[in-house]
Amino acid sequence: MPKKILVVETGGTFATSSVASVRTLSNYENEKTIYEYDSILFRLEKYDIEFEKIRPIFTLSENLTIELLNILIDALYKVDYSKYVGIIITHGTDTLAYTANIISMLFSHKNVPIVFVSSNHPIALPEANGVYNFAAALDFICTVEVQGVFVVYKNFRKDIEIHLGSRVKQMLQVIDSYESFKNVCFGKIIDDRFVYNENPLNPSVENLNKLADPKPTNSLKLTKRVMLIYPYVGMRPDFFNINENISAVVYGVYHSGTFCSAECGEHSINSLIEKLAEFKIPLFISEVSSGLDKYESFNNLTQEGNIVNIAYDISFENLFAKVTVAVDLFDNTTDIYNYVNNTNVFFEKVKE
Repeated sequence: MPKKILVVETGGTFATSSVASVRTLSNYENEKTIYEYDSILFRLEKYDIEFEKIRPIFTLSENLTIELLNILIDALYKVDYSKYVGIIITHGTDTLAYTANIISMLFSHKNVPIVFVSSNHPIALPEANGVYNFAAALDFICTVEVQGVFVVYKNFRKDIEIHLGSRVKQMLQVIDSYESFKNVCFGKIIDDRFVYNENPLNPSVENLNKLADPKPTNSLKLTKRVMLIYPYVGMRPDFFNINENISAVVYGVYHSGTFCSAECGEHSINSLIEKLAEFKIPLFISEVSSGLDKYESFNNLTQEGNIVNIAYDISFENLFAKVTVAVDLFDNTTDIYNYVNNTNVFFEKVKE
């Protein structure tokens, strides 16, 4: 009896076609689908597998919202993972990193690989990498017995890399490439087989399979809102509309792990902290490495209402995902802080 792989279709460029020079999902049913390509049919026979398909949402990923993400999450909670050797989620590239990080926090302990697949162009175009990515996902699922959430992507260097879903960064602008946090991917697909990246920052397959969920859930709905802020020269934090509808703020840093503080006046992060303190809204700051000396900007932080939290050794994208999950998992700030800082849900912490 063939082994089963569940394909969760969500749309994205992977499902688009070019109609009158516009990339659209509207023509999907009339186009050649991923399941009809020779390289995919070859692997169905090679690995003795068959597909089951569900389509909980169908959208261009730039249009993804928390409401649509909840529909996807609910569909994944309903999956009987014991029926499958792996799950493939087709997704658009624009927001894949955020979805993969959130799904990693919730579904990385299901005893099967859950692999995100995307395409830089509609798959019918000769320059597209979507068919390569989907084929590589099948190679990974069928040759590696591992649990977790992963992203497979053929980058602009033509390397097919495997990233942990909890470490994948937003795609680089203009060029087609995902990177892992601290630039250490989990491995590559070479000649149809997975080659592990021997790097001290990588967990082994064995350790991935040993990992248990620190806060297992049978269902979770993302109901609260996290504001994401990334600094730039001239930014005025006091321009942001801080109110009781915000459950937490995730704040990015410059390359050196720095931000405008103290003598920056109205541009200072301290003006934001003072406003957050009025509403008792926690502030989380990343990406910061724990092993390096800190700049004076850290010493200049206002510790107003004890709301400031430096989240060390995790990516900006994962911090957003982890906080987004945490504010619905827990009712108090202490538990939220503890979950963000003191749990390693799916090896998102990368400490050198």
